[in-house]
Amino acid sequence: MDRILEFLSDYAVALKYQDLPAGVVHEVKRRVIDTLGCAMGGYSMPPPRIARAHAMEASSTPGSTILGTRHRSTLEAASFANGVMARYLDFNDTTIKGGHPSDNIMPILAAAEYAAADMRTAIVAIVIAYEVQDRFGAVSRAIRTHGWDNAIYVGIASALGAAKVMGLDKEQMAYALSLATIPNAAMNQTRVGHLSMWKGCSAPNSAKNGVFAALMARRGMTGPLEAFEGARGFKKQLGASFELPAFGGGDEPYAIATDKLKCFPADYEAQCSITPALELHSLLKGKLHEIAKIEIETYDNAVYVAADTRDKWSPTNRETADHSIPYVVAVALSQGTFWLEDFEEERIRDTKIHALMQKIEVRATEEFNKAWPQAYPFRITATTNSGEKHMREVRYAKGHPKNPMSDQEVEAKFRRLSEPVMNTKQIDDALNQLWDMESMNNAHDILALFALEG
Repeated sequence: MDRILEFLSDYAVALKYQDLPAGVVHEVKRRVIDTLGCAMGGYSMPPPRIARAHAMEASSTPGSTILGTRHRSTLEAASFANGVMARYLDFNDTTIKGGHPSDNIMPILAAAEYAAADMRTAIVAIVIAYEVQDRFGAVSRAIRTHGWDNAIYVGIASALGAAKVMGLDKEQMAYALSLATIPNAAMNQTRVGHLSMWKGCSAPNSAKNGVFAALMARRGMTGPLEAFEGARGFKKQLGASFELPAFGGGDEPYAIATDKLKCFPADYEAQCSITPALELHSLLKGKLHEIAKIEIETYDNAVYVAADTRDKWSPTNRETADHSIPYVVAVALSQGTFWLEDFEEERIRDTKIHALMQKIEVRATEEFNKAWPQAYPFRITATTNSGEKHMREVRYAKGHPKNPMSDQEVEAKFRRLSEPVMNTKQIDDALNQLWDMESMNNAHDILALFALEG
C-alpha cells in the first residue's frame, strides 16, 4: 500500500465525532444548510430535471432518496441526481484550488441513508471529505496545467466519506480510494471557453464514481494499492508531484472552517467582481450611457477561469454566463442587483448587456497576483466619455473567512433559494432540524424534510 493510501485510510478510520470541536460541527451544519438551499434553488433547472428523471427510473432497497421526492433510487443514481441539483447553480462553497468541497455533501448523505448511518457519523464523513479535497487541491495544483479537472478530488473525497459512513475498515477504505482514483480522471475542457451543461455535472459524476468505488470495496473488490505513487499512478499520469500536508486535528485547523461561502450565484472569481460592480452602479446610476470603458484588474487565475476566451464576452447560455466576469459585471453595473433570474435566456441575450460587455477589459496585475490566494482582489475602474474615473475595489468578497456570512445570512440565502418550491412552514421545519442535525438518527430524516408534494 502506498504512503498516501495508508495515510488517508488511517486518518478516516481514526477520526471520531468526539474529536471534532463544536465550531467544526457548526461549520458542517452551515455547509449542509447552504448546499441543500442551493439544491432546492436549482431543482427546476434542466440538468437537475434530466438527472432526476434518470434516477427515478430505478427503485432500490436499500437505496437513497432523490431530493424533493420520497422515491428511493440506487445510491449511485441518487448521488448524481442530488449532486447535480446542489451544484448546478454554481452557488455552493469553494476552496482555493480544489473546486467545491460541498460537492461531497449530497453523496455522503445518500451513502449515509443507504448504510443507515447516524448523522454524527455523516458529520465526521463530511469533515473527512473536506480535508481530502482541500488538501489535495492545495498541493496538486499542477494537474490543471496538464488539462485535468479538480472534479478528480471529489471522487477521491466522496469515496472516503462514503466508506466512513459504510463502516469500512482500513483495507477496504484503501481499496475504495484506489477504485475511485485509478479509473476516473476528469478533463478540464469542461470549464474552457463556451461551457455546456456538463460544467455543473462533472463533480457530481465524480462523486457518483466515488460512492460506487466504496460500494465495490464494501463487497470485497480490490484495487491497485499503489494508486497514487505507483509507476503509472495518480502522480505520474496527472503530473502531480506532491506531499500531503497535515490534516485537521490537534493543533491543525480543520479545512471546512477555511472554505468560502458564496452570496452570489456565479463562479467564485466572477462573484468576487460583482460587489465592486454593484457599488459602481450606485455611483453611476442613470449615467451608464456615459461610460467609455471599464477596466477590471485582478489575478491570473481569475482571468484563466472567467475571462479566458471571447466566449466570456458573448455568452449564450447559463453555464458560460456564470463563469464570465464581463457578463456578471455588466449585469450588476447596469441594474444594481444580481440573482438567479439574471441567467434566464432573455437576460443573457440582452443587447444592452452585450454592448456594455464590449467596453470591458480584464487583465491580471503583478500586485494582485502577489495578493492571491490569500486575497481575491478585484479593482474596477469605469471611465466616462469626459474622462472622469470611478473606481471600486474588493479583496475579500462576502462569504470569505475574512468577511464571513453570518448564520442569519446563510439562513436568508437558504430561504430565498427554497421559496419557489417549498412553503414557509416546510422551510422553517427544515431549518430547525438542520441546526440540530447531530441528534438525527439517519440521513433519511434530513432528505425527508424536502419532499415536495406533486
